[in-house]
Amino acid sequence: MLLSYLLAAATLLALVFGFYRYLTADARRQRAALAAPFPGHWRELLLTHVAFYAGLEEAEKTRFEQAMQLFLARTRLTGIQTEVDDLTRVLTAAAAVIPVFGFPGWEYPTLHEVLIVPDAWQLETSPDQEVQPLQGTLLGSVQGFQTSQYMRLSRAALVQGFADAEDRHNVGVHEFAHLVDEADGQIDGVPAAVLPPALRQPWAEVMHRELAAIRAGHSDIDSYAGTNEAEFFAVVNEYFFERPEKLQEHHPELFELLSQAMHQHPEQTLGARPGHLDPRQWLRQLRANKKVLGRNSPCPCGSGKKYKDCHLAVNQDA
Repeated sequence: MLLSYLLAAATLLALVFGFYRYLTADARRQRAALAAPFPGHWRELLLTHVAFYAGLEEAEKTRFEQAMQLFLARTRLTGIQTEVDDLTRVLTAAAAVIPVFGFPGWEYPTLHEVLIVPDAWQLETSPDQEVQPLQGTLLGSVQGFQTSQYMRLSRAALVQGFADAEDRHNVGVHEFAHLVDEADGQIDGVPAAVLPPALRQPWAEVMHRELAAIRAGHSDIDSYAGTNEAEFFAVVNEYFFERPEKLQEHHPELFELLSQAMHQHPEQTLGARPGHLDPRQWLRQLRANKKVLGRNSPCPCGSGKKYKDCHLAVNQDA
């Protein structure tokens, strides 16, 4: 009888310990990720390819790196007919961090895996669907599976999105902006999880006014934003994080609302208050760096071409 009690107690303890390990697995992964030193060659990749990171002060660079480590500890990256190399890993994590860098400790709780594919793919449709989705070629997507989500990203588009830091196109930032939008339970263009209640009505009014202008062909915002409210939010995030000064010039109300929603306050001194940044700081840093570039210097976009043969003309027009 005593032996039976002892066996039952041991079994119960094993079950309790196993359950405890399950509940604390994420916390242990986070501690392990933060305890590991940030790879030096990843830092070089960030400085070369991610202008947002390069424009941060040193303390904020460290926070950015830690956020990347936590994201990669929680999220599986899987290559589909392509290799998940260090550049892919760094750019995916950077794209995840940029939209939520104003929110220290932010997690994408439902995202479990990012599938990396070589290039664009055709949208799959079923002829027996009552409502057909939009037709076309995709560079990224977020899809649900039961209670989880997975993202699909074109590696070619991901790299290209960071190659030109001022072209207002970044597919990685676009897709992670959809997850910010979805944090309140639905992807509808109203990011209620980050938008204070007092700003939701002004946001809706500005969004629909901007959508009308886009659909009428009277806006410099990419026409894809006119697809629906969800795509509008994702596209203007690309604009906001790649050309903040231009967005502020042409769409001041939209810029101000995004600054508040994403905790990127232009009047705050960078680093003075964690999570409240100037989205234009990296742009100033990028342009300051251009002053020391010669025509025959390697282009900072990482293409391997000379500056004069790559982005010189584009930057002169910026």
